[in-house]
Amino acid sequence: MPLPRPALSQPHQNPRQGAWVRARAVLAAAVLLAAGLFAGAVPAHAATYTFKGVVKGKLTATATPAALGNAWVGAYTSDSSASFVAGAWSGADGTYSFTVPAAGSYKIWITCGSNPCADTYADEWNGNSSGAYNSTPLAVSDAAPTTTYNPQLEAYGTMSGRITNSAGQPVTAAEISASPANGGQYSTARPDANGYYTLAKVSPNQAYISVRDDSGQRLYLEQYWNGSQGVDTYAAATVPPGVKWTNANFVLKNETVLEATVTDPAGAPIAEVGYVPYVFNDATGAWDGPQMGPLTSDANGKIYWRMTVGKKYKICVFDTYYGEPRQYRYKSECYNNAPTIDTAAVLTATTAGQRVQVPMQLEVAGLSLSPGRIFAYGSVQAAQTLTVDPGVWGPAPVTLAYQWHRTKGSEATDIAGATAATYTVTSADAGYDIFAKVTGSKSGYASYTDTVHAGQAGADATTASKPFTITGTPSAGNTLTVDHGTLTPTPEFGPYYDWFVNGAPDYRSNTKTFALTAADAGKKVIARLSVHAWPLQPYYGQASVTVAADALTAPVPTITGTARVGATLTANPGTWGPAPVTLAYQWFRSGVAISGATAATYPLAAADLGKTMTVRVTGTKAGYTTAAKTSAATAAVVAGALTAPVPTITGTARVGATLTANPGTWGPAPVTLAYQWFRSGVAISGATAATYPVAAADLGKTMTVRVTGTKAGYTTAAKTSAATAAVVAGALTAPVPTITGTAKVGATLTANPGTWGPAPVTLAYQWFRSGVAISGATAATYPLAAADLGKTMTVRVTGTKAGYTTAAKTSAATAAVVAGTLSGPTPTITGTKTVGSTLTANPGTWGPAPVTLAYQWYRGSTAITGATAQSYKLVAADKGAAIKVRVTGTKTAYTALARYSAATALIS
Repeated sequence: MPLPRPALSQPHQNPRQGAWVRARAVLAAAVLLAAGLFAGAVPAHAATYTFKGVVKGKLTATATPAALGNAWVGAYTSDSSASFVAGAWSGADGTYSFTVPAAGSYKIWITCGSNPCADTYADEWNGNSSGAYNSTPLAVSDAAPTTTYNPQLEAYGTMSGRITNSAGQPVTAAEISASPANGGQYSTARPDANGYYTLAKVSPNQAYISVRDDSGQRLYLEQYWNGSQGVDTYAAATVPPGVKWTNANFVLKNETVLEATVTDPAGAPIAEVGYVPYVFNDATGAWDGPQMGPLTSDANGKIYWRMTVGKKYKICVFDTYYGEPRQYRYKSECYNNAPTIDTAAVLTATTAGQRVQVPMQLEVAGLSLSPGRIFAYGSVQAAQTLTVDPGVWGPAPVTLAYQWHRTKGSEATDIAGATAATYTVTSADAGYDIFAKVTGSKSGYASYTDTVHAGQAGADATTASKPFTITGTPSAGNTLTVDHGTLTPTPEFGPYYDWFVNGAPDYRSNTKTFALTAADAGKKVIARLSVHAWPLQPYYGQASVTVAADALTAPVPTITGTARVGATLTANPGTWGPAPVTLAYQWFRSGVAISGATAATYPLAAADLGKTMTVRVTGTKAGYTTAAKTSAATAAVVAGALTAPVPTITGTARVGATLTANPGTWGPAPVTLAYQWFRSGVAISGATAATYPVAAADLGKTMTVRVTGTKAGYTTAAKTSAATAAVVAGALTAPVPTITGTAKVGATLTANPGTWGPAPVTLAYQWFRSGVAISGATAATYPLAAADLGKTMTVRVTGTKAGYTTAAKTSAATAAVVAGTLSGPTPTITGTKTVGSTLTANPGTWGPAPVTLAYQWYRGSTAITGATAQSYKLVAADKGAAIKVRVTGTKTAYTALARYSAATALIS
């Protein structure tokens, strides 16, 4: 987004906050006019060209736009650069006005900048465009010097939902992003541990909203939001202003992937191994590889390649990519342990979302060489000689073998006997492309072959009028110059020069001259030339010189300073000549060079304790032979002394609080510090951190801390702080308890004590009936009894903890306890239903036990006088009638309950 700079990177303050903003706008306009950035002459009458209007904001698609204050409206050039011209901030009523320095067309940008409305409204260019490219310019002219433009910013949308896979599991390694279709501000979000996400600031109008797997493992296919659901098709969604999409869920499909794992014989992953996946071409019958590369395994030795269900694939790996240094190189192979693609196993995905696992364990071919940068040069014409420079291979020594090679169409052969660094082109080579192959080998190392193209034999080529040489005095302070005469034809691009010093590329120059410095003395300098003038064959040239060196005057250096750990020794080199001479230093510990100790001074370290020190001074100067001199040894280095301040303690001396030891600044840094806390002078076991949580055992005691500093090569030091005041008791965190359960006889109430602290706190309970403690009611629960009927209930929770003041909190009272409810089943009747027989009522189980039961027998619907026992003997009056029984349960503090049996059959 082209912000005005500096006019919008700093004036994102309201211009009412200072007149300097208006002054800058006037100055910017003057500069633009002076630079002639606008087409057309400024009218002689110096007309004022003005943009004005009212900025409004729209919160939703159906909302009424409202005036928007503190919004920036700016004019920018209508070309592709969209450079800032002028602008203004809107007032509280949304009005704005500014002038531009000339008539013309301008793109208008509206933004809240860093003002609060930026959290709600998206930036836009006029015409509701998120990017400048699709914005339609607005014009001012001499005929219409004022243009009224009423911009309307639209609110960002938001969306939230969940990202899962096809199994319903949350996907966390993913990114959801919204990118405006026409460019501009984009937003991203990542799901939480359960796959839920919230994406804010979704730009209104058209946006591409996508979810992509970023696990690096190609687990899932990407999905896109179409405005109502996630789809697999790449498409923009229409984003209404201020839309709040919820439950915008994505279910990611598993990607169909070939997943190869490349490991060494020990099972460790191999990174940077080259690979080629092949797919079978049903039309040609060939195995086609990708038109891209180099393809290499990732840091975990993984290779991922998207597959099409039903297609046939093969994969081969080869360790010939030398992009990154590596200790070992590995043998090439195809899956499954096949030496070539012809015998490689075929891999096929049979279902969508399948991960075809391909383990590939490579055998070690040897240690890894560091190849040189090979270069072939000379004329590729009959009877002319070509030369290949192999560059510098390592680690030295490396045995190099050469083979010249030629190709034409599908024919490719090594040239018999052409195994030297030079090759004389013959007439038989005409029409062939000539290559030089250099193979490096070393015992214990994997061989490596590199190939370079020399050109096509006999073809027309760029030529040089003189042999390729380097002129100039090869000594420091002088300049070398390449001389190759005139190139024919003159190349359209180039020529290109590369310089090397002792085989390493040197980027001080890429022209035909190279300035020698003192660092080049005694080194071999190579110049290479590459000229390409299509359709002619290239011209390659190379030449080299060795830089000379003279002798320096070199005195024996001396050392000053105290030989003690922590002190600094200084090398006094003496007078070297002829001046100036560049001096380098190397310090030695009892004759052994100290890595990195190459300054004129050396701070003595712990490793130097008991050792003697020397320094070697090496002098270099352009055109002179490097010289080195070593000083006499110092006395043996003694231990250093630490700087050890008295520590202090911060924090409140109260049980439950935390004390902190402030050790002060020990030196020389770094110093390893150890802590020991004391309780009234007695060391506390295990209290060895910089902080100490005051415990119950500390109550009434004073606290101190001892800090001990250690550093290799220094005498250990210890310092103890002043004592704190006596530790006082801590205060418990005691919330008011609450009661859950129904206030009804027979129900159980539960005390909810809340969270007491610091944990653990021992809690005790006492229940009260209308304020009177209930004997024995000391559990967290209380079963309501008959005695509680009509009473209110409270519970008191008392917390105790060693070293803390006991605290008690009482709950609010319940409602008055109401009568309980009995439970009773429907009774049944047993016995023969004939006159003279006895019927028996079976009441079932009533609760809560014990319940007093009463009986009343009925003939039809009429109570039988005196029939109030559990059994009833049928009489003549019962013949032809149906008999039933009512069972009534009663219990103190419970509502009475009556249950009727079913009627019997008619009595016979």
